[in-house]
Amino acid sequence: MQTSTLDPLDFQIVRELQEDGRRAFREIARNVDVPEATVRTRVKRLQELGILQILAFTNPSKLGHAKLALLFVEVDPQDHDRAVDNLGRWSEVSYLSTILGGADLCVQVLCRDDEGLFALQQRIRALPGVRTVRTMHEVKVHKIRFTIPPVEPEE
Repeated sequence: MQTSTLDPLDFQIVRELQEDGRRAFREIARNVDVPEATVRTRVKRLQELGILQILAFTNPSKLGHAKLALLFVEVDPQDHDRAVDNLGRWSEVSYLSTILGGADLCVQVLCRDDEGLFALQQRIRALPGVRTVRTMHEVKVHKIRFTIPPVEPEE
């Protein structure tokens, strides 16, 4: 299902949940002026389609001794999918995307300490097809949020 097939009610429900992922369906229903059962059905459908996932974010700087880093990985084209599959299974990987530019993959990781970060970087370098890994230690996260872009006014 493409986002273009989502109707305005789907977007309203998602926005409500983006404000507070623990918001009760009853409250969402009141806010968007539909029955609670409609909200429940829509949320279930959006989850089943992989459009919506409700989860908790942690603040790495509040976890104590934790190292948050971005790794930019260059990988041979024929090994791209295998690298994505491997990295996607690693518990230290919190974000993984294919990018354009100076690297092929952007990998955000959370490790216990510098030694753990170094070991993880070495594991990535050992993956088949990996040419280079550039690491940037994230000192402080100022914002992390994926939201639906504002709706264009209808003419």
